[in-house]
Amino acid sequence: MTDQRGLRPADANLLGTFVGNEPPDLSSIPGIKRDERVVFEYGTPETAFRIVADGAGYSFATRDRGSAWPLVWFNRLEDAERYVLVREGAARNDALWFDGRASTPDGVKVLEDDSERELRWHIDGHEHVVRALSDLGWSLAVRLAWVRQHSLAEVVEIVDSPAPGQRVGSVQS
Repeated sequence: MTDQRGLRPADANLLGTFVGNEPPDLSSIPGIKRDERVVFEYGTPETAFRIVADGAGYSFATRDRGSAWPLVWFNRLEDAERYVLVREGAARNDALWFDGRASTPDGVKVLEDDSERELRWHIDGHEHVVRALSDLGWSLAVRLAWVRQHSLAEVVEIVDSPAPGQRVGSVQS
């Protein structure tokens, strides 16, 4: 079963637990009435990080004291969910993901056009598009590409591991 925005309760619980949200609704910040387009959010009442549905896909956005801006756009919710785990994993674990310059795995197409950078891949006949709207968003989107075929639970294990790059193959042992 999913909620009206497509988020499955099990996924909301896993994401919410990972980022430190509190029951009863692990998909949101306690005491905050969220906009119906907000699929998932975490942080504080002053500064929140959100997955927001926009009709064509989902954006990962920051809201800070009333202003909001998107960092990354996704055409599929499951990629936005993985991005939350990669982002928060990077914030609490500075383990090595790359030997040097960040690279994408085989099967991931990189498109760059002046200020826009995009990653594309196919899984089970479905195209996945991730568009970075910031440099930090790009760095984390490249990490996301390495975990694109893993379940959310597996992504948690990867980002919490002492050697995430070795686990996904982006760092040679």
